[in-house]
Amino acid sequence: MEKRWVLREADEEVVSHLSDQLKVSTLLARILVHRGVMDSDAGKRFLSPSLRSDLPSPFLMADMDRAAERLACALEGKELICVWGDYDVDGTTGSSALVIFLREIGGNPLYYIPHRIEEGYGLSPQGLERLRFRGVRLIVSVDCGISNYKEIELARGMGIDVIIVDHHEPPPLLPPAVAILNPHRSDCPFPDKGLSGAGLAFYLIIGLRASLRDRGWFSEADPPDIRRYLDIVALGTIADMVPLKGVNRVLTQRGLTELGVSTRPGIRALKQVANIPSGEVSVGQVAFQLGPRINAAGRVDAGLKVVEMLTTGSEEEACRIAGELDRHNRERREIEGHVLAEALAQLKTGARVMDSESRILDSDSWKLSSDRTSIVLGAEGWHPGVLGIVASRLVERFYRPTVVIGFHQGEGKGSARSIRGFHLVEGLGRCADLLEKFGGHEYAAGLTVRQEQFQAFSDRFEDTARLSLTSEDLVPLLEVDAEIDFSTIDLPLARQIQILGPFGIGNPEPLFETREVEVSERRDFNGGSRFKLRHGGRTLDGVGFRLGDDFPGHKGTKIDLAYRLSENDWGGTYQVELRIVDARPSAKQ
Repeated sequence: MEKRWVLREADEEVVSHLSDQLKVSTLLARILVHRGVMDSDAGKRFLSPSLRSDLPSPFLMADMDRAAERLACALEGKELICVWGDYDVDGTTGSSALVIFLREIGGNPLYYIPHRIEEGYGLSPQGLERLRFRGVRLIVSVDCGISNYKEIELARGMGIDVIIVDHHEPPPLLPPAVAILNPHRSDCPFPDKGLSGAGLAFYLIIGLRASLRDRGWFSEADPPDIRRYLDIVALGTIADMVPLKGVNRVLTQRGLTELGVSTRPGIRALKQVANIPSGEVSVGQVAFQLGPRINAAGRVDAGLKVVEMLTTGSEEEACRIAGELDRHNRERREIEGHVLAEALAQLKTGARVMDSESRILDSDSWKLSSDRTSIVLGAEGWHPGVLGIVASRLVERFYRPTVVIGFHQGEGKGSARSIRGFHLVEGLGRCADLLEKFGGHEYAAGLTVRQEQFQAFSDRFEDTARLSLTSEDLVPLLEVDAEIDFSTIDLPLARQIQILGPFGIGNPEPLFETREVEVSERRDFNGGSRFKLRHGGRTLDGVGFRLGDDFPGHKGTKIDLAYRLSENDWGGTYQVELRIVDARPSAKQ
């Protein structure tokens, strides 16, 4: 897909000042400015983040004092507590961290993870009834609850208090919970709004530990070391794809270290089935190997298994569950491939909705074209556990706000993914009268719609997207940090760049541009190509994956190259390599 290349600009005085004060290269200082670092103090914190000094107080979060107080009272009164988590990755990981902490400080909590297909998202009347029967007096919801006003009102009538720990956009009317931890509340002064459900659960752990310490709870023993929970918190934070900046970056950097040395049976078993060796764990390994296996449980079976695996002390049980998650992940890939193929077929045929045998139920000759601003597709029987992934795949391919819906007996459950410039929850809010319910974030959301409202919703969503986005917005933006010559690239530079990690959404790995690069050699392999690239008398190795048939880099041509730097190990010899992101024919050939 064609991309817009934009060379980012920076205040040269700020760049020079940072370079002098931090004793770093001008290039590194420039990248820091692009990441929002504008003074030396912020630069020092970015380059050397600290749990002790860089995490805001948990009591800056609205209702943290009430949440910690209610939990402390429940522990002192030996009330039965239940942690109710979402079935997705940050719900299950956040729930696991909270369950382990409550156990370590003397509690005996239950945990409840609803089944995606049988119960759906969030708190449910049937689940509340089960917990009431078991004698639960306090529920802590993790990564859900903010949109469950009626259910929390029902819980109050059952004599059950609820603490909400949720990072999804809150509705105008907040539920009647004892406490609501959500940085997106309009009255919440917590400075970082980007926490995942797992990060919020971790903050509740910090707040509860402080409250219990003030009450003398730990008079006979030291409080648990909160750093030991960061292996689980990092899993949820990275896999949920929240911005890796601010608090998330601090938690993730330390959490990756904990993941590398974790002795937790569930973590060890998960790494084993994902073929991740002992030692340092990367963001990519979490995002593409560990996270999908955790998510697969909630997508095709039961998210409960994840909490069982992460909280068990048994190596045998952890290995058994990890093996199940690995099988679920393979099953998830098969289902995803099938649904994606049918979705692409809809785009090709112009159908809006198909039945389980791919027969067209509704069509208006709709096809993706330059005048279409959004994608809305649906089919009978599409598995709800993979719709978010399929929507993401379509966004990657077509770069449009995308909604993918699976219908069952007239009811459609869907997932939506968005692009820069289109806030999903606000967009869905403009379609609220056509939806049964919806919720989520700026870039990801879920919804329920009746089949008879599908066409009206599709048309309204398209109108909403069209009003928000220009034709330029529909071309992916490639933000380049600096234009550099090959003569400046070496192994020390590649290693210096890594100091700015961990990289992810909100803190992208630096991207560079070099113009008029000669392709000296190209060797294709399954899934990618390797290159010898020459510029200014210097030749470097490059590699690109899934470049596509229209990639302009053929032997003997000159291209403008966008790439990232990586360190490659060839039999114990380390060298710098270019990871190709994009290319275009050079103006001078």
